[in-house]
Amino acid sequence: MSSSIESALNPRVLTDPDYEPTLAEWNQLVLEGGRAYKSELVRRTVFESELFGMNTYIIMSMMEDYLKVPERLRIITRHASPEQLVRSGLPIGSKRSFINLAAMPLHYLTGRELYVDLGANSLEQGLEDQLTVLRFWRRATIAMRTDGVLYNMDARPTNSSHVATDALIDQVRAQLEPNDATTTANIRKFAARLTAYAFLENCDARTAVCDTGPYDLGDGTFLALRELCCDGDGDFPWLDGIRETLPEHHFVIAYRLPDSVDMDNNVWGTAWFTPSDYLGHVLEARVFASKGGELRALSQQEVTDMTGHIRKAHRALYARLAETDPQERNLYATQMYSWKLKAWARIAGCYDEIDWSISPSIVSSYQRFGDPEVALGLIGGVFVPADREGCFRPIGGSA
Repeated sequence: MSSSIESALNPRVLTDPDYEPTLAEWNQLVLEGGRAYKSELVRRTVFESELFGMNTYIIMSMMEDYLKVPERLRIITRHASPEQLVRSGLPIGSKRSFINLAAMPLHYLTGRELYVDLGANSLEQGLEDQLTVLRFWRRATIAMRTDGVLYNMDARPTNSSHVATDALIDQVRAQLEPNDATTTANIRKFAARLTAYAFLENCDARTAVCDTGPYDLGDGTFLALRELCCDGDGDFPWLDGIRETLPEHHFVIAYRLPDSVDMDNNVWGTAWFTPSDYLGHVLEARVFASKGGELRALSQQEVTDMTGHIRKAHRALYARLAETDPQERNLYATQMYSWKLKAWARIAGCYDEIDWSISPSIVSSYQRFGDPEVALGLIGGVFVPADREGCFRPIGGSA
């Protein structure tokens, strides 16, 4: 690793959106993100799904990101700055979520690595496009986070993320309910049903489930916020006729937990709790629906009713996908994973100006990457490379 990459970051890189990092500073961020990405993915290089060839669609979608994300961001930022997009509504309870933002550069840079490994690009190519993506991510992250860092592993406590303001935390806490046996059972059933459905909507990916916290409440307890946002805008055509059966689509589940429970958030915003059965330790909880920039606390009866709606939608969607041709399902999944910017474009008011179709070269690549052995080999080489400490090589050169 070069000495320039090892150099300390100017503090303004983390907090000043108007500061332009040097190439060495950009590469420090790329290296740090790539290290954390590799560390997380080394534990699960094989992605499995009953319905979807996950290694195949991950490769195809990340290569599609590399082709399309820079221009889509240019169109979006002609209409609104990253800061305006972040501050246009609540920091929780929408598809413009922390997990969406954190995944943006990680997936894009993985696409770059895939093209280089396949011999289609060189490491020197595409610097301006790469900086377009990194600049948007950095500015939006500075605007979204309240803890003065860009990555969860640099936060305090380590592996945490904070996007909700103190005022919003106070608002949520004031509406929590004691976690008696009935409430516990009701929220457990709702959370399990909604999580399963959100994964199925997103082709067995976790992009609709975002965790932030722990938010220290100063009394030996903390708040953990889990956002589960389904497609209510018509982004996924495989949900036509099903999404309309759900009265609400965007949810936040708030849990107050004792400090004896540990909460760790990985680089893109998925939480792991110790002990794993953290729900058995919840002191208070509440389910909120998010719509129009407002959080509405749901009654326990509403939670019960919503669980029934979600159960029916899950059955209908599973039946539809099970009857869909595998190649068509793969296209759905590729679209899903490469459409992260749809939520941002809708906020910016330029959704219809963007071509959301998948590149013909990516569609045709299914014939190659649909082979599980080929897909797994590429995934392993990029996500857990043996010859470097992180997933990503420096931008702007071949070092």
